[in-house]
Amino acid sequence: MSRIAPAAAVGSRVGAPRACRSSRSSRFGCAAIANAVLALAGCGGKHGDTTPSEAPSGEVTPAPSAAASSEQMVSPDTMDEINRSLSRKRQSMSRCLALAIDNKELPRAAKGKITVELVIAPSGKADDVKIVRATVESRMLNECVIGRVKEIQFPELLKPYQTSYTYGFEAM
Repeated sequence: MSRIAPAAAVGSRVGAPRACRSSRSSRFGCAAIANAVLALAGCGGKHGDTTPSEAPSGEVTPAPSAAASSEQMVSPDTMDEINRSLSRKRQSMSRCLALAIDNKELPRAAKGKITVELVIAPSGKADDVKIVRATVESRMLNECVIGRVKEIQFPELLKPYQTSYTYGFEAM
C-alpha cells in the first residue's frame, strides 16, 4: 500500500486549497472531496473487454489482447532508429545536390527540400521509394536521392512499414 506524504495528507493544512484551511466543518467537506478524487483516480481509464466471449459452437475464445495488436505495430524505438538511419544520409544527399549543380541541372545557389516516401520491407530494405514533394526540380537530384535511400539498411520488421522523410538542400 502506498503512503501519502504528510503535506498531501487529507485534512492537512499545508498545501491545501484556501477554502479547505478555514474552518473545521469545511475541512471535513474537503476531506470527502479529496477521498472521492483519489477513489476516482484509482479507477484508471477505460479498459477493453477482458471477459472471454463464447463462440457459436460453445467454445470459449479469449478476447483479443493488447499484446497481439502491439506485435503488428512498429515500436517507437524502431521508428527512432529508422529516422536516425535516414538522417545519417544527409551528407550523402548533399553530394546529390552538388552532382546536379555540376551537371548544370541546378543553379549554384540552389536550395530547397525533397520529401521521400518509402515502404520498408520486413527484411529492412527500402521498397517503393518515391519523391512526393520537392521545392527544387532536378531529375538527377531526384534519382540520386532515391538511389541513396535504397542503399540504407533499416532494422528488420514484422511487416512492411510506410514512412516519409524530408531532406533540406542548400548549395554553399
